[in-house]
Amino acid sequence: MPARIHKSPFPDINLVEDDLLSFLLSNPFNTPPTKPLFVDAISGETYTYAETIQRTKSLAYGLRRLGVKRGDIVSIFSPNTIDYPILCYAILGCGATISPMNAALTVAEVHHQLTVSGAKYIIVHESLLDTAQKAAKGTQVQHIIRDRARSTPAAKNEIIAVELAKTCPSSEALLSLPKERLDTQPAFICFSSGTTGAAKGVEISHNNLTANIQQWQELYYSEIPPSPTAVAFLPFSHIYAVNAIICGALYRGTTMAVLPRFDLDVYLRSIQTYKPDELHLVPPIALMLWKDPRVQKYDLSSVRRIMSAAAPLSAELGDAVENKFKATWGTTVHCHQGWGLTETSPAVTGIHTSRWNKRRTVGCVGPNMEIRLVDNETGEDVVDPSQQGEVWVRGPNVVKGYYRNEEATKEAFHIDEQGRRWFKTGDIATIDQEGYVVIRDRIKEMIKYKGLQVIPSELEGKLIQHPDIEDCGVTALWDESQATELPVAFVVLKSASRTDPSQDVIKRIHEWLNARVANHKKLRGGIRIVDGIPKSPSGKILRRVLKDSLKVKPVPAKL
Repeated sequence: MPARIHKSPFPDINLVEDDLLSFLLSNPFNTPPTKPLFVDAISGETYTYAETIQRTKSLAYGLRRLGVKRGDIVSIFSPNTIDYPILCYAILGCGATISPMNAALTVAEVHHQLTVSGAKYIIVHESLLDTAQKAAKGTQVQHIIRDRARSTPAAKNEIIAVELAKTCPSSEALLSLPKERLDTQPAFICFSSGTTGAAKGVEISHNNLTANIQQWQELYYSEIPPSPTAVAFLPFSHIYAVNAIICGALYRGTTMAVLPRFDLDVYLRSIQTYKPDELHLVPPIALMLWKDPRVQKYDLSSVRRIMSAAAPLSAELGDAVENKFKATWGTTVHCHQGWGLTETSPAVTGIHTSRWNKRRTVGCVGPNMEIRLVDNETGEDVVDPSQQGEVWVRGPNVVKGYYRNEEATKEAFHIDEQGRRWFKTGDIATIDQEGYVVIRDRIKEMIKYKGLQVIPSELEGKLIQHPDIEDCGVTALWDESQATELPVAFVVLKSASRTDPSQDVIKRIHEWLNARVANHKKLRGGIRIVDGIPKSPSGKILRRVLKDSLKVKPVPAKL
């Protein structure tokens, strides 16, 4: 059967090809030099557009004097700060590659990422210095660069970033990459979340990112001006933040109020102060906006759009958030989601502002991209719109592979008979006749009860509506006696429900859910009351952690 390829309803666009920093500095929206670009949401410290560029040039000059050269890998290990984007721009201005690391990583995890990337330099926030020093042992790291000078004296191989940036000739220029390296040299090596194993380094080229910024501009921003302000709490090490915040601020001139870590009161206060018209968030934050009583104490009336990504947002949660804004502030808010992956730089689908009626899908594919839905068992393309399959993607935003990992790269890509290269996303979806996609779940997280598929995220979307439940996660429990998987739920109870006998609460939840789902989707594995649901920094439920707590036995691939 020939491939059934779904194209974007938007025409292909002529993509500008340039190195990432030059592209971001092109200033297509005429950002004035005095406009604040990065603001510390706690201290108020601010860098204007002009100051950001000058600091970038000075630091790039200092890094080059230190020895950073074209093709080197420079890791950043830091929470969100207003200096973080400038570090990225300066590394790009040396012709080098950025490898950002999440600030929550352990010594072993940092050591793994430094080993995989082969980074020669690591820029570290003071609060993470001890972890970085231990993790760098036995790696190729030559210099530890501290972001700012504080109390701890620098060791022999430690340098202060601000000292590097003290002097810069006015004529000093930022380095650019020759055209032939735009596809071959990574701008970023971002590590996958590692929800099913050790994190892999994803090679994101200059062309990957510049293409995706242009695709997203056409798909989503073509009829709305750039947001004048935004609140930036997403971890800057995550591809969602790399594209939307680090690249988006400089390219679109959006003032970013930067939170070093997520704190609900600081987040809400920042929205009230900076009045963004759009929020970029992840589902756990959407859940807080709906359920946390502190939310209504703040003025969030500036918000008109809420964009969720990085993990599935259920239709029920999207509706609940919209209703909350209408009831509390009398505003009409469109809560929608996009979909993508680190390997797609990241955006694949989104909702155009003319199609808000489709916002309970993840949208349609962007321009210059194509997708297929492939049956995971037969390997054939899905024809029936009601049938689900694994999403395969191709386009200029799709990366070439995993850094120094040929085996993982080979496994993740399929070359068809026409020589077209498709990335196998591992996500299960359906697509309607208009080309709008609904992501169901990850292949590896689907539950099979006696041969019938059960989608964890669907059950989570139902359970979160129960009046006793604050948060929840669903996974599979292997039942040896029946030789099948059973759906099991982990639930966090609201404080008012925690005084009730647990068996009474569990019975209420079972009865409520059983009236709302098909027979094979019932929680035959039981309901477990827990204090919290383990999640990745991007908001994905870590179902493998839930599974580990059950001490499940290996599950056969097929029944």
